[in-house]
Amino acid sequence: MGRDHFAERLLKLARGSLQWKLTFTYIVLVMLPLSWLYFFHNENNMGFTGLMATLFFFFCFSAGVVYVWAGQLAHTLNELTRVVSRMESGQASRYYWLIQPDELGTLAQTINQTVESVRTSIHGLHQEKTKFETILESMVEGVIGFDQMGRILLVNRAAERMLRIRSDQAMGKLMVEVFRHRGLDELLEISLRSGDLVKQEIHLWANRAQTYRVQVVPVWAENRRLLGAAMVIDDVTEVRRLEQMRTEFVANVSHELRTPLTSIKGFVETLLDGALENPVISRRFLTIIDEEAQRLQRLIEDLLHLSRIESYGDIVQGEAPVEAEAIQVKNLLEPIAADKNITLHVAIEKDLPSVPLSKDNLKQVLVNLVENAIKYTPKGGQVWFSIRLVDVDVLIEVRDTGIGIPEESLPRIFERFYRVDKARSREMGGTGLGLAIVKHIVEKSGGQVRVNSKIGEGTTFVVSLPVVKETELPVK
Repeated sequence: MGRDHFAERLLKLARGSLQWKLTFTYIVLVMLPLSWLYFFHNENNMGFTGLMATLFFFFCFSAGVVYVWAGQLAHTLNELTRVVSRMESGQASRYYWLIQPDELGTLAQTINQTVESVRTSIHGLHQEKTKFETILESMVEGVIGFDQMGRILLVNRAAERMLRIRSDQAMGKLMVEVFRHRGLDELLEISLRSGDLVKQEIHLWANRAQTYRVQVVPVWAENRRLLGAAMVIDDVTEVRRLEQMRTEFVANVSHELRTPLTSIKGFVETLLDGALENPVISRRFLTIIDEEAQRLQRLIEDLLHLSRIESYGDIVQGEAPVEAEAIQVKNLLEPIAADKNITLHVAIEKDLPSVPLSKDNLKQVLVNLVENAIKYTPKGGQVWFSIRLVDVDVLIEVRDTGIGIPEESLPRIFERFYRVDKARSREMGGTGLGLAIVKHIVEKSGGQVRVNSKIGEGTTFVVSLPVVKETELPVK
């Protein structure tokens, strides 16, 4: 029993350990022929020649066994080496199955586990790379990556569009070789040299039509080693334009409010200083104060109306009956035209469809256009006011024989507070917001407004509004 147990343990050691397997093989290959020679020589009195022949035979037999076994071992090691080499080159897609309990089996199992781990890591990195590229390509900001020497590593589509370059031609090159701009080169050089974030607003092109905010951010490794930099280019042209418009708007509002308030304050002070005792003078001053107060009221109402249109995005929709509203505007403004001896020609087509505007908004569009035409037409002039259906649009046309608008002023005529003749406009009680309101109302309803004018000949405003389709009518 003891011998059997010892033999079993010895056999297990021989199968489970490469070291014991080599040792056991050596013992068998050496002891077996020696034992055989010992017994065979004693029994047969073998001569020297026979002994040498027997030794040569066992030598060849042992060499063959060792050669075959070494070949199998070499094959296994070569396969494992190939798996590791493929894993090193990033092709972790191959396993080597070796089912044996020795060190080679353990090594193969460890390599297979490493291959699986590397495959998982590569898959995760691939997903992260895809996600990064998707985010990078969808950005509206231009992004350019550089190494520590300033060579380009990546360029997204926005940067290609802004700089008018191609990423495949830019890779590995310096910025100056791809896009010559002193400002960009200096920002990149400063950031790489100092390791600080630098930013500046610049113009990329000679026409200076667009403004770009450029930021260069250094990229550091965990050990605070500079890896390179990322340049982010943002088109801020529209932002700066809106800021400029806001500044101008605040300045214009302040000026428009200050003018009547100054006038009111001056006349009030004059009245308090004694003019109130003179009925004629006091009445005239109070009339002027009332006119200036009404002007302030109109200005504030127009500002509030314009603010509502711009803030809410969509104007109040409705089904304004064009014909009925046009007749009301005609009746409202005919007396004003008659006071200036201006002939108002009105042509309103019958049975016009409704337009997608509230009655108040449609009325404001019509009143602003026709009233402006009457205001800026000299006495004895003419104003034409027509509305007709053209295809699927209602066409509103207001034409006059007034003073006209200079050609250079036409692109700005719909801006807030823009006046061709500021003194004349204020004298006539205008706020400078009427045409801006018209443009916003018309465009928010899906329509268009355009203007043609010649100095000394007159001005024509044309508004096209879409009609309300039957499918858009509300259920009664």
